[in-house]
Amino acid sequence: MIWDLVPHDVSIFNYVLERLPMSVSAVGGRFLNPAKEDVGFITLSYPGGVVGNIQASWVDTNKMREVVVVGGRKRIVFDDLNNLEKIKIFEKGIAISGDVDSFGEFQLLLRDGDILSPKVEASEPLKNQCAHFLDCVIAGEEPLTGWQAGLDVVRVIAAIERSLQDAGIPVSVD
Repeated sequence: MIWDLVPHDVSIFNYVLERLPMSVSAVGGRFLNPAKEDVGFITLSYPGGVVGNIQASWVDTNKMREVVVVGGRKRIVFDDLNNLEKIKIFEKGIAISGDVDSFGEFQLLLRDGDILSPKVEASEPLKNQCAHFLDCVIAGEEPLTGWQAGLDVVRVIAAIERSLQDAGIPVSVD
């Protein structure tokens, strides 16, 4: 499950953040096959306090293909299974009001705003990827995601696997 479902998510995180995570932590469950996990919950820790979470499962019958990016001023949701609104941009956010010395002083200032859904032309991602690769081979150019991006994903997945074997202990990405 880790090697076939998770690389896509890791690749997206690395591409958007333009870096590798410093460490990973992963726990999973073995329900279908006692030899390997078929459910996984993974946390990627990136520089600057950015955290990425991945849930992957062979046993969950609810198919989801979402990437959610949450910031202080906006939230963006990419839903690959939604053919009408693949991307939604929520112009909503939260901020801390005043100095915070204790939990009792912690107050959230909610900001409500519009929800935008830009039009995304329908296309077949795998067909696009293969066409791009062939164009690069013909032109002798480096693909958008070349060998280094692939190697980086393998390094992260290997660290995730080590963390799974060690019951979720954080593992540095070498």
